[in-house]
Formats: sequence, C-alpha cells, structure tokens
Amino acid sequence: MLTEEVLAIIALAETGSVTSAAALRHVTQPALTRQLQRLAARVGAPLVERRGRRVLLTAAGEAVAAAARRQAADWEATLQALRGTRHAPLRLGAGATVALTLLPGALARLRAELPELALQISSGDSAVTAARCLSGELDAGLVTTAAADPRLLALPVGVDPVVAIGPPVGPDRLSLRELALGPLCLYARGTGFRSLLEELFAGAGLFPHPVAEMDGMEALRELVAAGIGRSLLPRSVVAGALAEGRIRQLGVDGLPQVSRTIALLRRAGRPPHPVFAALAAALVATAQRVLPERAGGAPEAR
Repeated sequence: MLTEEVLAIIALAETGSVTSAAALRHVTQPALTRQLQRLAARVGAPLVERRGRRVLLTAAGEAVAAAARRQAADWEATLQALRGTRHAPLRLGAGATVALTLLPGALARLRAELPELALQISSGDSAVTAARCLSGELDAGLVTTAAADPRLLALPVGVDPVVAIGPPVGPDRLSLRELALGPLCLYARGTGFRSLLEELFAGAGLFPHPVAEMDGMEALRELVAAGIGRSLLPRSVVAGALAEGRIRQLGVDGLPQVSRTIALLRRAGRPPHPVFAALAAALVATAQRVLPERAGGAPEAR
C-alpha cells in the first residue's frame, strides 16, 4: 500500500518540479509540499532544497526516492501476481479489540486495492492466534502480545498506550493508591493484560479488589461511563468516548507509562501469503491514523 507521501516523492523525482509533480498527482502544490514535509519529518532530514527557482532532491531525498520506487515496483508486482491468478484465501486471526479498532480500516484499504481478494477472518486472543499461526491454520495473526517464539515473525504495526479513565464527573487527578482502592473495573483474570495490571499494582504494594471484572474492554468502558468505577484501558478503546465527553482521562500519580504493541505474526521459515506485505502496509497506515503513537514508544504491556 503506497502512501501519499511515497507517491509524492516519486512524482517529484520523476518530474523534477513541484508544479509538475502536483499535476501528476492531481493535487495542489501546497498539498504536495505538505506531503513532502510530513515525509521529511518521518525521515528526520531535509529531502529537497531550493536552488533559485529549481527544487532538487537532497542526498537523503535521493535515497528515499530510490526506496520509494522499489516499494512501488514491489507493490505493482504483487498486484500483477494477483490479477488473473487465483490464490488461496488470506486466513487472518485477530483479537476482539484490534478487530474493532484497527482491522476494519486496514481491510477496507486492502480491499480497495485488491477487490477480488478472498478473506477468512477469525477471532482469538494473542496466545490462540499465535498457536494457530504456528500450526498453519492461519496465514497471519494480529495480536497485542507478540509471542517470543523464534518460529514466528512479528512485525510491529502500532503502539497503543494504556490510560486511566473515570466517569464524566469526579476528580481529574488521583494517586495510584486511590485508583487501587476503587471503585475499580478491570479486565478479566487469566489474560495477559490483566496480569500486566496486577504486576503494576503489586509493584507499588497494592492489591485492588475490583467491583467489576469483564472479558470485554468495550463493556468496561461503558461501565465507567455509567459511573460504576474507574479503569485502565488501551487508549484506542476509549478514544471515541473521550472525544464525546462520556468519560475522562485521569492523571494518576505513580502510574508507570505502559502501552501495548500491536504486531502482525506469521510463521517463520515459510513463504508468506502473497498479500502479507500489502496487509502489513495497510495495517501500518491505519495505525498511524487510528492509534496515538507508532511502535517504538513507551514500555510494552504484555
């Protein structure tokens, strides 16, 4: 999946002019300039320089343009391989939370490029999804706890911070001890996310007794909105309710910064499904839009 920024620098490299590149991309010159600026910010180096009326690629710009051309060639090769050739369906597993917050947008992008692609999607927690990738039942698995197994390849696609939330009315800030004393609504026992939270509290000598324990993060969010208690949840799950004002994000003194890294798994040592790379690109692009930060941020929640 080629982003606007990638297409912009390819157009500039091919035409040698912002005006011509903008015309080639069917966008305005300011829009193309903004796309190049976003790409430069991600690279961390200037990609173009002005010499009089001319706009030239810098050394970094030439390197990025070359990489962009290779990416475009790989993507076109994938499309050509799929057009007119029947492949087995893409068998994809995903947890309930990422299936709700990240997967729909990514699959919409993928199907827009590959409308004939057949999909088989199933749900399961991270451990189950990893096991099914290993057994060959799945071509890919979208998980929030990447298994430390050398037989699996894990591609990080996004980072989802864990935040404290409370009802619309109440204090905006409290201590970790006050949060633990409740009322507190927590994710179900026996899950990696619950274990992470229990370790977090235990590290401070706290052992909360939640008033609610649910196996659905959306249910926890709604309990908080109803005033039943406070909770700790991934921000992607609560972003909409925060924007609507149905819940509030709380400041918690003593709460470590934690996050969940969302990763795409596949079995190592075997050829990937022909659209695995395209799926990964669609997920990364969607994560950059949906999630508050990209992979490589805060300490990881397991």
